[in-house]
Amino acid sequence: MRLRGGVALLLVAGPAAGQDVEAILNNAGETYRQLTTLRADFTQTIANPMMGTEVTRGVLFLSPPRKFSMRFSEPPGDRIVADGTWLWLHTPSTVPDQVIRQPIPEAGPATPNLFGQFVDRPLERYTATYVGVDSVMGHAVDKVRLVPRVAGIPFRQVVISLSADGMLRKIALVETSGQRRTLVFDSLAPNVSIAEEELIFRVPRGTRIVTP
Repeated sequence: MRLRGGVALLLVAGPAAGQDVEAILNNAGETYRQLTTLRADFTQTIANPMMGTEVTRGVLFLSPPRKFSMRFSEPPGDRIVADGTWLWLHTPSTVPDQVIRQPIPEAGPATPNLFGQFVDRPLERYTATYVGVDSVMGHAVDKVRLVPRVAGIPFRQVVISLSADGMLRKIALVETSGQRRTLVFDSLAPNVSIAEEELIFRVPRGTRIVTP
């Protein structure tokens, strides 16, 4: 939402947790630990200093701890799937005859741990700072900056936006390359049934598998 006069409303109606970063993160962690599945619409914006800005959209499916997928509507047909064993990346919009297969990453934007990496005991891995109150898709949120303090995390920092119900509404990453990736979530549906086909990748006929 683009708000002008709504700023005062956000300050009054925003999450009561305010600047208690630990309480905000504990609330989000408890919500995540109760999550069996999640379906959400997403908009992803990637800003690359060398290549410009790209905006993609689709539906995200999450089944912790090892299954995850992003089915893109823009560009149509593109998919990312973590099936419990492998991470598959298929982008027929750019390379129709190839699929990339690699081990499932433990951190980053393509992990089944997409939400948990930020809210499940985050103070063990990050230095957390309260940023302020905002609004994401009509939901008042608290914004928290997390800066890694352990090795192996593939980004420099992330600002997460959390609503009062503990749901993660927005992720704004600065990756180690300097690329900025922002994910905004809408129509979040926790603990819903997910069709098995959404969490399986079937290699299209005539497509070669590349394992980096």
